[in-house]
Amino acid sequence: MKLPALRQRITSRTLCWLCVAVLLLSLMPLYALSFFNHACYDDFGFSILTHNAVRDGKGFFGAVKAAFDNTVSIRNTWEGTYTTSFISALQPAIFGENLYWISTFVLLTFFLFAVWVFLREVLIRRLKADQTAFWMAFCCVAFTMVQFVPDLSEAFFWFNGGVAYTIMWSLMLVRLTVWLRLDTAERRGAQVGWSLLLVTLTALLGGSKYTTLLFALLADGLLLWYAFRQKRPVRWIQLLCTVLLAALLVFSGMAPGNAVRAATLSGGLSAPMAIAQAMFFGVSLMGHWFSLPLMVVWAVVVWQLSDSLRMSHLRFGHPLLVTAGAICLFCAQLTPTLFTGNYLGDGRTVNTYFFTFVLLSCALVLYWAGWLIRRCESGEEGLPALPKPDRKTVRLTIVAAVVVVLIIGCVSYHPEGTESYGPQNMAAGSALRSMLGGEASAYDTAMDQRDQQMIDPEQTDVILRPVTTIPDAFMGDVPLGEMTDYVQSLYAEYYLKNSVTIEMEEP
Repeated sequence: MKLPALRQRITSRTLCWLCVAVLLLSLMPLYALSFFNHACYDDFGFSILTHNAVRDGKGFFGAVKAAFDNTVSIRNTWEGTYTTSFISALQPAIFGENLYWISTFVLLTFFLFAVWVFLREVLIRRLKADQTAFWMAFCCVAFTMVQFVPDLSEAFFWFNGGVAYTIMWSLMLVRLTVWLRLDTAERRGAQVGWSLLLVTLTALLGGSKYTTLLFALLADGLLLWYAFRQKRPVRWIQLLCTVLLAALLVFSGMAPGNAVRAATLSGGLSAPMAIAQAMFFGVSLMGHWFSLPLMVVWAVVVWQLSDSLRMSHLRFGHPLLVTAGAICLFCAQLTPTLFTGNYLGDGRTVNTYFFTFVLLSCALVLYWAGWLIRRCESGEEGLPALPKPDRKTVRLTIVAAVVVVLIIGCVSYHPEGTESYGPQNMAAGSALRSMLGGEASAYDTAMDQRDQQMIDPEQTDVILRPVTTIPDAFMGDVPLGEMTDYVQSLYAEYYLKNSVTIEMEEP
């Protein structure tokens, strides 16, 4: 095929559909792998009461009542994050051991929905981008956030960990979207509706982990500064929601159980030291996550939104100040875990840092692109006027460059803890490797046998066989880990056994 003919065939709509297809294909292995997954670790600990309610025939509403009682108990004995405690108590396996696959469908789908609604609000309603540009940007951003997530298992394949961080981070993003939507609502009825939704989401977000809460409060502060500076009509409602969120943070922080949990950690840092280390490690993480696939996302986003930036009413006048503010905002979310002595947090915590980094970095790249467009259009400092790009001429070159860079980035992908380089280490690659290599099936069979032991009323003293064949995307055989005694006690209490032990291999 001649080059001019190929250039005519590669339209923006064609590229858009290609991006959608690639995203969907990359998600299918993750959803498919979820059918081999099983509950583990704190899935049991947070759902003992709800599991008892279902087993006793109290149904769904009985489980909800038990989840409320469980939340109160956890507040007094472990932590004050009431929303995560409540949702975690309703993990799918309480309704049937073979229903745990719902976890990934809930975690991953709600995460994608949150990114979708947020980008739709920002790109279409704020920047006035067309549908094609929006879908291409969404697909590229979502692909990067899912496929290169630092800890896949704790992001989308562990209900308890995913609820505490992935779900609540997604809820924060949805709340931010509602905040922005309320800001532009003109009709009285719409303002009331969006205000009620914002208050509801604020109440839910108040029961999240402190890294998410702190980031949300700081973001609220920046948005409030803008709202009062511009004298936005709904600024007092937004101020009320911010005050409510701060009050709920205090309420959560005053939970008696927080002292119990703090005693299990190895000493925290002083506030000034925690802030200083948050800046250091935050900048380090940003450098660590800089990659070729992320550069592809930046290039596609700027390419597709260049016209929107050019027509925007924004001046993009303070790129250095905005960049410094974004870096400080990103680093600030690391402070709670450093302050409490939990270093950067577990993998599920670091996942939320990564999600935030991807979105903030894209926002900064767009801001700098807008600044460059404004400077070139005004001809300041000797810069030539920026002509509108001839898309038919440059589209093929850009697509070719993006594909080449993306392939190189995927081939060179090497996450921590792996020995090899390549796309098999990406989320979809890991899932496919586990299913095609038989690991997922072997794990599912072994865990089904364990489930049968645990639900058998005739077995009161259970001896479990270790499960050694485990997909990388799953949490693993937790009873063999460092918390063996604790996890065995959870198994025993959850399944009403006298004792649960692990069969040890003979030397």
